[in-house]
Amino acid sequence: MPLTPCPAAEALPKGAMALRFADAADAEIIAALAIHVFLDTYATAGTLPDLAAEAFAEYSVAAFRARLTETYRKFLLAEQGAGLIGFAEMLTSAREAPGAHALGAELVRLYVQPRAQRRGIGRALLRQVEAIAIDTGLSALWFTVWEGNANALAFYAAQGYAAKGAATYSFRGRQYRNHVMAKALPEGAARDAET
Repeated sequence: MPLTPCPAAEALPKGAMALRFADAADAEIIAALAIHVFLDTYATAGTLPDLAAEAFAEYSVAAFRARLTETYRKFLLAEQGAGLIGFAEMLTSAREAPGAHALGAELVRLYVQPRAQRRGIGRALLRQVEAIAIDTGLSALWFTVWEGNANALAFYAAQGYAAKGAATYSFRGRQYRNHVMAKALPEGAARDAET
């Protein structure tokens, strides 16, 4: 599936960033960036044992290698030069959002290297994820965002996403409350109505 042009990516200086789909050879760099962004986001009071265990389990090279082989899972990479500066992981099969009345593609995670944030990279990745969901025939995109991630909550609200419910994640007995956010994708909804 070719990537469609993203207005947000086009707003970046020419040659500043390229988007591409990941393959199995990318597992190591995805894992490294994922651990970096995860700990930068969640370890606001230092790296606690629950966060370290989650990082090394969920974001291991082996875990990403396994997920990269899944048919309905797509990874989009944002690269600057030869370096990975962001990625999006999505599920392209219709899934029900926990605690919300939304059925659509799931954005599992959208991570951008902290130094590369606020440069349109997250917006470009999100627009591409939305385009993939629409091309797949899905009428909505949903995801969860930790309630302590004020920057992400503001970013998604600015992109037209709204809180539709809540979900709680537990790492080694510690609870992390998340907002379930979703947005209808009009072109996908129109395609659903035609079938």
